[in-house]
Amino acid sequence: MEAETRSVAPSSYNDFIAASRRFVEYKGLQWDIPVTEDGTPLPGRDWDLRVLTDSHARNASRTNGFAVDVEIRKACLAAGWSEARLPDGAALDERVQSFIKAVIAFRCKEAQNPRVTRHLALILRKFFSSTNKAPWEISAEDLNRFLQLGHKQDKIWDALLWLAKLMNAHLLSVACPVEPDTDNSRGLKKLGKRLTERKEGQKLPEIEAFYELARIVFQETPRTHPDLIRFGVVRLLILTGLRLNEVLMLPADCLRWEDHVDVVTGRTASEVGGLSRTLSLRYFGEKREEGAPDILVEDHQQVPERFQAAVTEAVEMVLAATTELRRVLKLQRHSPAPNPASDLRTFKTTAGTTLEAADLLFLVLYGHRQLLPNVIELGAAIAPVSHLTIYAGLGISVSAGSSSLFGRYGSSKVDPNFKLRPHSLRHLMNTELFRLNVADTVITNHFGRQSVAQSYEYDHRTLSERLAFVRLPDAASATVVPGGPADLVARMVVSGQAGDSNIARTFRKIQEEHDDEVAFAYLAANSDGFHVTPYGYCVNSFSLNPCARHLKCFDECRHFVPSGRAEHRVSLSALKTKLQQMRDVAMQKPAKTVGRANQVAHAQRLLAGVDAALLAQPGEALFPDGIDHSALPKDIFQ
Repeated sequence: MEAETRSVAPSSYNDFIAASRRFVEYKGLQWDIPVTEDGTPLPGRDWDLRVLTDSHARNASRTNGFAVDVEIRKACLAAGWSEARLPDGAALDERVQSFIKAVIAFRCKEAQNPRVTRHLALILRKFFSSTNKAPWEISAEDLNRFLQLGHKQDKIWDALLWLAKLMNAHLLSVACPVEPDTDNSRGLKKLGKRLTERKEGQKLPEIEAFYELARIVFQETPRTHPDLIRFGVVRLLILTGLRLNEVLMLPADCLRWEDHVDVVTGRTASEVGGLSRTLSLRYFGEKREEGAPDILVEDHQQVPERFQAAVTEAVEMVLAATTELRRVLKLQRHSPAPNPASDLRTFKTTAGTTLEAADLLFLVLYGHRQLLPNVIELGAAIAPVSHLTIYAGLGISVSAGSSSLFGRYGSSKVDPNFKLRPHSLRHLMNTELFRLNVADTVITNHFGRQSVAQSYEYDHRTLSERLAFVRLPDAASATVVPGGPADLVARMVVSGQAGDSNIARTFRKIQEEHDDEVAFAYLAANSDGFHVTPYGYCVNSFSLNPCARHLKCFDECRHFVPSGRAEHRVSLSALKTKLQQMRDVAMQKPAKTVGRANQVAHAQRLLAGVDAALLAQPGEALFPDGIDHSALPKDIFQ
C-alpha cells in the first residue's frame, strides 16, 4: 500500500536509469545484482568496477552491496527522527538499489577511479539508510537533515554536494533544484572577493606543503627503497602533471629522445634557430575511449627543455634501483611455482605491443620497508608500486606505525602532518601553463585531453592573472587609462568575464552601431557602473554613494540584473532558506504581538524578490520599473 502513495518518477529519471543500464550491459555485465535479505550480493554476482572503467588496477573494486547502514539508522533514531521515515528491513529498497547502480555506472562512464566510485556508493548507501523516500523524491531538506547528523568527513559532504549537482543537471528529482544549505556546504563555487583570489583554489596544493614536498624529493636522500620509489613518483608528478595512475604505469623505457635536422640544409636544427634534440615521455593515458582493463592506450608528452634534465634524472634513479627486481620478476613468469603475490599480468597496447608488469618502471619488493638486499631471491614477491604507498607518503592515508614523507624527512620548522593530494599537482601544472599564457590547445594536447573545455576546468588563475594577457585594441587608448577602473572593466568586457551584464551588452551594441572608439568611450564614462554582488550584477554607479540598500538587490531594485551564474543562485537559495526561517519565526508569534504583521509582510516581500531572481532570465533587468534606491529620498516635510 505504501508504494501506491509514492509519486511517479519523472521521465528524465527513467531515462537516466535506462542509459546507465545500457552502458553496463554494453560493457558485458548483468544489470541485476542478486542480493541476500541483508543486501549482500550473491557470490560472484557483484560488479567488477574495473570492467566499467577500463581500469588497469590489479585488485577489483565492487559495489559492496545495498545493506541498510545500521550505524546511520542508530544515529537517526538518537537524533529523534521518526522510525516511520527510515527504510524497512535490512536491505535498501529496489528502487534505491537501481539508482545507486545507475550513479555508479554514470561515474564509471566518466572513467572515474574504481576505488573512488566504490567509496561514493558507500556514502550513497549511508544517505539512503536515513530516508525511505524514492530517489526521485529527494529534496534539499533530506540532504540537510542527513548532513546535520554531524558527519565530520569531508568526503561525505563532497559526495552529497556532487549528488545534488547530478540530480539538478539531469532533473532526477521532482524537487529540483536540490541545493543543500550553503552554510554547511563545501566545495561549491564561491565569489572571489579580490582580484588576487584564486578560482577554486582549494583544488591546488597547499603552498607550504608543496614547497616542503619539493624540497624533500629533490634535496633529501631516500633512506629506504619504498621512499626512493615515492621520491621518483612525486618528482614526475610535479614535472609532468600526469595523473597518479599514469605515472605509476610508466614503462621502464619511457624516455624518448629525438634528434632534429633541417631537411633543407642538412644542419642540426639548433644551427638554424630550432632545437636539435627533444625529449618526450611515453605513458599510457587514462580516461580514453579505446582503453580496456587489459589494453593500454599509448601516448607521449613532450618534456619542456627546462625539465628534461630533472625528468631524466628521476627516471634513471628509479631504473637503477629496480633493475634487479625487474630481472627476477621476468624470470618468475617462467618459474614453475612463482610467488602468488608477484604481479605477472600482461597487457596489450594500442601500438600493437605486449607489456608485462615487469616492464613497468616503479617496482617494489612486497612487504619490504628497507633498502633492497644485494641479491633478490627468485621466490620474492615483486609488484608495481601501489597507489596506497604513494598516498601514505603524501600523508593522505598513513597506517599505524608509519609516517609520511613530511614526518620522516620534513624540516623541524614545518608541520609533520602536512597532506597533499597527487591530483592537485595536475591542477597546479595546468594553472601554471595558463598563467604563462601557453595556448589552451597546447595545454589540452599536453595532458592528452579530448577537448579544450576540460583544460579550463583545471584553470585556477586569479582574475588578475586571467586579465593580465588581455590586450585592448588601439581604439581604447584614447579614452581608457591603463591601470584604472575603466581599464579593468574594459578587459573584463573584452575577455567575456563580464558575462551578459548590462554594461557588456550596451558596449557590444554601441560597437555594432558605431565603432570601437565610441564603445570604449562609453566604457570609460560608465566603468563604475558595473559591479558583481553576491546575488547578480548591479549596473548602478557607486562613485558618489555606497549601495543604499546594502546589496539587497532583490528588494525591487531597478539596477539589479540576474546573472544566472551557479554561485549567485547558491547565494540566493541560501538567502531564501534564511528568509523562510525568519518568516516562520514571526508567524509563530501570537497574533496580537506588536510588529508581527510588519515582520511577516517584510519577509514575504523579500521572499517574492528572491523567488523572482531565481526564476529570471540572465542578463535582463529584473525590476525595470522598480525603485531607484540611489535617488535621494523625498523630504516629507517640504
